[in-house]
Amino acid sequence: MAALQKIRAKSGLLVGIIAVGLLAFVFPWGEVTTFVNKMRDKAFVVDGDVVTTGQYANRIAEWENFQKIMSGQSSLDELATAQIREMVYQQMVKEAMLDNEAKKLGLEVTKEELSDMVYGTPASIFYQIPFFTNPQTGQFDKAYLMQFLSDINQDPSTLAPEQAAEVTARRELWAFIQNMMKYQRLEEKYASLVAGTVLVNDTEAKAMHNDSKNVANIAYVVQRYSSLPDSIVDVSEKDIKALYDQRKGNFKLDTELRKISYFIKDVIPSDEDYAVVEKEMSAVHEKLMTAENPALLVSEYSSNPYIDAFMAVSTLPTEAKTFVQSASVGEIYGPVRDGQSYIMYKLVGRTNAADSVKLQIIPMPQGIDAATSAHLSDSILTVIKGGKDFTTVANEVMPGSNGGELGWVNEVMIAGAGIAKECFAAAKGEILKLTINGQTQLVRVQDKTNPVAKVKLAIIQMPVIISDRTQNAIDNELNQFVSESGNLENFDKAAQAKGYALVSNTLIAPSEMGLGQTSGTRQVIHWAFNNKVGTVNKFDTSDKRVIAIVKSEVKGDYLPVSEVSAALKTELINEKKAVKMIDDLKAKSLTSLGAYAEAVSGRVDSVNFVTFQTNNISGIGLEPVMNVYAKAGQIGKLTSPLKGKAGVYVLDVASRNEDTKELNIEQTKQSLKQNNFYQLMSQAVAVLKDKVKVEDNRVKFW
Repeated sequence: MAALQKIRAKSGLLVGIIAVGLLAFVFPWGEVTTFVNKMRDKAFVVDGDVVTTGQYANRIAEWENFQKIMSGQSSLDELATAQIREMVYQQMVKEAMLDNEAKKLGLEVTKEELSDMVYGTPASIFYQIPFFTNPQTGQFDKAYLMQFLSDINQDPSTLAPEQAAEVTARRELWAFIQNMMKYQRLEEKYASLVAGTVLVNDTEAKAMHNDSKNVANIAYVVQRYSSLPDSIVDVSEKDIKALYDQRKGNFKLDTELRKISYFIKDVIPSDEDYAVVEKEMSAVHEKLMTAENPALLVSEYSSNPYIDAFMAVSTLPTEAKTFVQSASVGEIYGPVRDGQSYIMYKLVGRTNAADSVKLQIIPMPQGIDAATSAHLSDSILTVIKGGKDFTTVANEVMPGSNGGELGWVNEVMIAGAGIAKECFAAAKGEILKLTINGQTQLVRVQDKTNPVAKVKLAIIQMPVIISDRTQNAIDNELNQFVSESGNLENFDKAAQAKGYALVSNTLIAPSEMGLGQTSGTRQVIHWAFNNKVGTVNKFDTSDKRVIAIVKSEVKGDYLPVSEVSAALKTELINEKKAVKMIDDLKAKSLTSLGAYAEAVSGRVDSVNFVTFQTNNISGIGLEPVMNVYAKAGQIGKLTSPLKGKAGVYVLDVASRNEDTKELNIEQTKQSLKQNNFYQLMSQAVAVLKDKVKVEDNRVKFW
């Protein structure tokens, strides 16, 4: 019988095993696993419509490409990628919702509308895309949009491979832009339709007029809740639960959460690592003292290249400035510790010269030989010396170059081009024929600043590298912590005892990009939602180690009372403090604001121009009790103590001015309608999301 009972208990499992076996018999195992994986491949689901990880990844790639074009960057950092991932998710959810609603309501964006957004009034997105920007004005130029469209309409088969690839890439970009245009317009239509359903009546218009026409000046005394210790009142768990039940709708969850504890340890060089570099710098110091060409030593030992240029003493760091002001040429400062490196200066030279020069340039055309370039530059120089303005010639040679103007530069800025010495030695207005990166250029010194004290320095800077030994010591320390204290009972206490910067019992959501502002910690979020309570792990980033433990799971429709009890308790404490404060003040039978100020060790303050609709009162913030008495309080009559948001108030409406402007009912209704319209438009899609079932599974994959 016992055996039969065990068989019955496992019957569901047996049926499953048999079913899988039959499935494998009917279909090849490869097809079975493909089917199972397909069922699992749900990045997210919107009202039953599945978005696969592949679809999601493709859209992310599109957005990343778009962002690179927008920013002019060839790669994106971790933060930008994480932001794009979240933005794509939000956009794809929005598109799915709008498609469903548009189908029900008969809304659509026609080809004619999209065409008008291109050839008629340009869509707003065009103003943000570099391809459509006039480089001279920095503004959107429709001519550049038309040229872009002309380019992508070329037949790739008639073009060289590189040109064909560019046309294909731009066609993909245009398809991306059109999709954005479509859903931007569809969202506007839907939001406009929703906002248009709300009407404004005469009663609302009159109420708005009445609420805003009384403008009061109020004197007051406040006894803030923070002035009394929390211990003077008692708040029970029953009180907290009652308030939680009353406010439960505020704690609705749209996703499950995890509670984790963690700490982050910086991976920094040890004293031993610093000592190694300090010793090496001391050896370099001996070489630098006798070096005839310090540039060679800088090139060999420094993390930064030698700069063969004079720099203004006033621009140097404090330590270097102090050193050069009294040092002789050839003297050395350092080595000294500078952050996570050691630095050393040798004074190579002194001079008094212009700090900056203002330059104009006329480059010769690329692709011509040296002889032709030299002949052409001589011809242009002859024209200029003959009386033609340099700026005019520069604009003729390089249309739209603003006269070839480079602006103000110092020696350091042009040291790499090898022209600093010539440009700073030249007189104001002098034109130089220079070779820059093998290219002949005509350079005019348009202006110069007055001479200042300048120095040339040989700077050797060595970073302190974290040794493998140091990293191993840190990892061994943390591995030992995990081994000894990596459990729910000991984790927090042990981390605090060892002096780690513990972040205890913090709630995280699956969409979070990481832990605070710490880069590389998205992996912690992913791990926390894919492991059991009590699991602990060590995570490595380039310069940090993170140790985290999953403390609990938060599931269900609402945050549990335990997660919000602290905030609710604070509110209840203030409520009870208010009752005590009011009773105590009433018992004193005070008759003036001065007496109340003395009683609470405060002062009499005032605030002006308060109406019933003033949301942010100067020096106070949001305080509805002020709004009510601005409209309805008796002038010159002291109120009894009143409970406010920040404390207990006693008010005196010193004066009230009434706007005598007559009510224009239609104008006020129109103003209200417009305010409602914009507010509802901004909220329409957000409210729609609350009504749609969205299942976000991304944390399983990323």
